[in-house]
Amino acid sequence: MRIAFTSCMSAYSFPDQPVWDQIAQAQCDELVLLGDSAYYDADGQSTAAIQAMDANTFALHAHERLYKQVSHPTFSALVKTPTLRTHAIWDDHDFLWNGSCGAQIEGQPQYSHLLPPTRAVFARYRKALAARFAPGSFPQVPPPWAADVPPPGYSNVPLAHDVLLHLTDGRSFKSTRGRKALMGSKQLDDFEAACASASSDTVHLLASGVVFEANSGETWLGCAKEHERLLALADKYRILMLSGDVHHNKITKYSTGRGRLLFEATASGAAICTLVTLGALQCNWGLLDIDAERITVQVFQKDPATLPQTIDRKTWRWVTQQAGA
Repeated sequence: MRIAFTSCMSAYSFPDQPVWDQIAQAQCDELVLLGDSAYYDADGQSTAAIQAMDANTFALHAHERLYKQVSHPTFSALVKTPTLRTHAIWDDHDFLWNGSCGAQIEGQPQYSHLLPPTRAVFARYRKALAARFAPGSFPQVPPPWAADVPPPGYSNVPLAHDVLLHLTDGRSFKSTRGRKALMGSKQLDDFEAACASASSDTVHLLASGVVFEANSGETWLGCAKEHERLLALADKYRILMLSGDVHHNKITKYSTGRGRLLFEATASGAAICTLVTLGALQCNWGLLDIDAERITVQVFQKDPATLPQTIDRKTWRWVTQQAGA
């Protein structure tokens, strides 16, 4: 099984997106988009401008930004591949604005009217991806948005009998005040229940919009309770986090402190600059090759890819790589 993953693209500012041709050449079975499929609050729009919009104006704006990506020729061609399934989660820029926290916005009447349209537009985008952009699935002129669409929340997709993809929602329930939250307890309860009901040798791919740890920015470490809970779950289950957000690539591991490991592969910056519209243009994506014994992880940039790193599925440890392997 071959799985590509990436995040962070803006067809509005970056019509040249070679990343999709590169992924197409890899002939993957699955594509996981880890957030920021569009930038609502960039490319000529500010956070203040988004916050000042009424619900209908924002719905049109969000649809238009996603439509630019949906209609991008090479992205569209990739998603339409009959043998490829595409899965997407959202992050701050295709939710509302940079650093936006849904749990806090719920309590702010001046902004909470934007939550129903953003949920509706993103749900339409996900359905269009699942339909491989069938005609009319994401039209240029949007239909009226539904006001009762729930947040994406948590879901999972069996990729094989022993590989489970967990799609998370790191925006709708996020709070940086008071009782800090990233996913929220219900999503983590659902994730744990799915892990517990799977076979003991199952690999759990956890799709996250933000990285597990970093020196700055939004991370799981910003919510200590959930950070510790995920490490505790990694004591019991084989968890490999796929993450985005940071506009660079990384492959790493974290010790649970009790003899087990949590692995993370970050691929961020599919078609964006280091600082959105400033800095070096990125062309970043990642690749997993999974068989019965091993998971090989590789990340790619405009320059040659890093050497692949391999996880032994039985021991849940790195396999020593020879130079050039």
